[in-house]
Amino acid sequence: MKLYSYNHKLAESVWWNLFLLTLGGLLTTICIQSVAAPHDFLAGGIMGVALLTNYWTGTLTPLVWYALFCAPIYLFGWFVVGKRFLLYTAYGTLCTTIFGFFINFTIPLQSELYAAVVGGVLHGTAGGLMLRTLGSGGGTDVIAVVLKDRWNFSIGQFNVIFNGLLFLLGAYRLPFDLIVASMIMMFISSNALEYVLGMFNRRKLVFIISDHGEEISEAILVTERFGATMLRGKGAYSGSDREILLTVTNNIALKRLENLVFSIDRNALFIVENTFYVSGGQFARRSR
Repeated sequence: MKLYSYNHKLAESVWWNLFLLTLGGLLTTICIQSVAAPHDFLAGGIMGVALLTNYWTGTLTPLVWYALFCAPIYLFGWFVVGKRFLLYTAYGTLCTTIFGFFINFTIPLQSELYAAVVGGVLHGTAGGLMLRTLGSGGGTDVIAVVLKDRWNFSIGQFNVIFNGLLFLLGAYRLPFDLIVASMIMMFISSNALEYVLGMFNRRKLVFIISDHGEEISEAILVTERFGATMLRGKGAYSGSDREILLTVTNNIALKRLENLVFSIDRNALFIVENTFYVSGGQFARRSR
């Protein structure tokens, strides 16, 4: 019997990936054109460089500058990262640029704080959707992937260093209040991105310690859609052998699993831990 908790066919479908990238590109465009640019905010990554260039030169639009800056990065990435990853990423960038020619409205927010909140939610949601595909949002993501693969340099560390230098440079051109508002927007964006990613992949890691491990594991395989791994343990005090079951589930099935375990063994120990990311097996596996 095959057990599935993740739809591999859907996740690797070309049309599903293009849909998420298109939606992410649309939200990114709204964030930049309707919130960030009207308030002179900076974003992170190459988009931030594009915004800063637009503010300094007053030429083109931020999204056109973004496409121009991304082009050499993608040319470099063509030779060092997976071509499928790069093509999907380039498509997301193209969507963002094309939408920029049609979206020219401004969200009527007078307060810079409110604008930072709305911009952060839009930017983070867009990034989370695009990272759920077989590509990414583009820009510095390509460089970060190369550094991670070649030298195991943390993607988070790279983004912090790059954005720190960018905001420091922006401080010479923009009022300090706008730099702070931009930092608030990017902080909210980072948390929104993690939340969106977690909506798709947050799981519960469950340990079950019981004298009826075999019986419980058989019941899980019959009644639930997820599997279980049997570990052998030994009680530190009693010295007796124990069976430890390890399984991964979600919030919906957690209570049902708990009831199943205690219906078989009222003395079982049921331990639950939050886990942000699960990859491989019947779950999502990121590939390029």
